[in-house]
Amino acid sequence: MEPRHQPTFGWNSCPAEILYLVFKLLYPADLQQLCLVNKTFKTFAEPLLYSTIHFTWQEYHQYYSKLDPPPPITQLLRTLLSRPQLAAYITSLHLDGKAYAIYETRFKLPRIYIPNAELDRPIAFIRRTVPYSDEWIQKLRDGSIDALIALLLSQLPSLRYLYLGRAFTRQSTLIGMVLRSGICEYGTYNNKLPDFRYLREVSFLCRKQRDEACDWKTKNTADVLPLFYLPSLQCMSVSIRNPEVWTWPTDLPVPSKLTFLNLTSIREGQLGEILAVTQNLKTLRWEWYYDAGVADEFVTKTIALDQIASAISHVRDSLTDLTITGNCQPSAAVGDQFQPGLQAVGSLDAMASFNIRRLQIPLAFLVGFAQDTTKRLQDVIPRNIEFLTITDDLAMQNMDYLEDWPLFEWKDDAILELLQSWLKEWTICTPNLRRITLSLCWIDMDEWSPKKRAQLRDLGAESGILLELIDT
Repeated sequence: MEPRHQPTFGWNSCPAEILYLVFKLLYPADLQQLCLVNKTFKTFAEPLLYSTIHFTWQEYHQYYSKLDPPPPITQLLRTLLSRPQLAAYITSLHLDGKAYAIYETRFKLPRIYIPNAELDRPIAFIRRTVPYSDEWIQKLRDGSIDALIALLLSQLPSLRYLYLGRAFTRQSTLIGMVLRSGICEYGTYNNKLPDFRYLREVSFLCRKQRDEACDWKTKNTADVLPLFYLPSLQCMSVSIRNPEVWTWPTDLPVPSKLTFLNLTSIREGQLGEILAVTQNLKTLRWEWYYDAGVADEFVTKTIALDQIASAISHVRDSLTDLTITGNCQPSAAVGDQFQPGLQAVGSLDAMASFNIRRLQIPLAFLVGFAQDTTKRLQDVIPRNIEFLTITDDLAMQNMDYLEDWPLFEWKDDAILELLQSWLKEWTICTPNLRRITLSLCWIDMDEWSPKKRAQLRDLGAESGILLELIDT
C-alpha cells in the first residue's frame, strides 16, 4: 500500500491570530530575521520588534573599567527619521546602565555623536519644530546625550512606558524643554511634537551624589515637572533636585490617575509642593537624603519632622502605603569617610490621624536619635496601621562622634521597652495592627542575643501580634 500523502504545513496560510501569538514569544533577534522572510511575516514581526526598546550602557562595571561603546541609539534614530511610521509601534523605552559610575566619566560627560552624513534629517526636523532649534542642533553636533535623548523622545508618540536611568539624565535641559513643549504647550508647535498622552509609567532617575562633571547648582526641577501633567500617568519614580524657587510650568497639574509615586533627592522643605497636587495618591516611596558635598538651603543636616508631616498631610486621606528611607553620605569630594552628624527636630505626631495602613520608616523619624523615655510609638503610628516595618536607617550618622550632634542611642532593651509600652494598649490606639517588623542593618555584637530575640517573640505571642526581627 502506498503511503498516504501528508499535506505540508504552511506558515503563510496560518491565521493571523496564530502568527501573532507565535511571534509574540520570540526574541528580538528572531523577529528581526522574520522581517526579512516575506511581507506577511514582516507585517506581524515589525510591530513586535519595535514595541519595546531596551538599551543598557555599561551593564557591568568596576570603577576603573573602560567605558563601553554606547548602545545603538543613533542607528534607531536614523531608522525612525527615515521610516516615521515605525515610531508608532514603540510603546516602551528603557535606557539604563552604569556608564555614569566609572572613573572615565567622573569628571567628563561621555558623548554620543550622530555621524555627519546622517545629521541632515535630524536638523531638518528640529528646525521646523521648535524655536530653540539653534541650541538643540548645536548640542546635537557636540554629542550631547541630553540633545540625543530629547530627539529620540520627540519621535515617540505612542509611549506607554518610559525609563531614563542615571547614565542618560546627567544633563536634561533639552529633554525637559521637549517634555514641556509637547505636554504643556501642545499645539503651539503645529503638533509636531508628541503630547505623550498615552504615557502611564515613568522613571526619571538622577544620581544622588554631586556630579563632578556638571554644575551642581543646576537643578533638574523644570525638566521633570512637566511629567506631572501627563493625562494618563499612573506610576512615577523621579529624582527632583531642590530649586531655590519652586515654579510649575503652567497652571497647577491635576494628575488624577497617579496612584504610585517614588521620590528621591527632593527634601522635606519642598516635598509638599509635589504632594499638594497628587490628591489620589495611594503609595508613596520617599528617600530622605543628605550629602555633605551638596549642602545648600534645603539639603541640610536637620530632619524637619514637622515639615514631613505637613507635606504628607496633603494625601492623608488617600495614602495607604508609605515608605520613608534615610540615606546620609560624607563629602567624597574632600575625602570624608564618616557619615556626618544629623539631628531630628519636631515630630510626626500628626501622622497618627492619617489613613496609612502599611508603613516602613526609620526609628529615628519616630522617636529621634537620642534615647528618650518620654517618646512613645503609639503617639505617632497611624491609627489604621496594619503592617509596620521599623528600620535603623541613619543609625551610623555622626560616626566621628561630634559632641554637638546626637548619637543613635536606641539599643535592644530600649526598643523592647518602646514596643512593650505600645502593645499594652494596641487594641485601643491601633486596633487593626497585624505585624511589626524590625529591619536592622547595624546591630552591635552584644545586641539582640538569643535571649532578647526570645523576649521579642514572647511579646508578640502575649499581644497576639506577629513580631519579627530581620538582620539585613
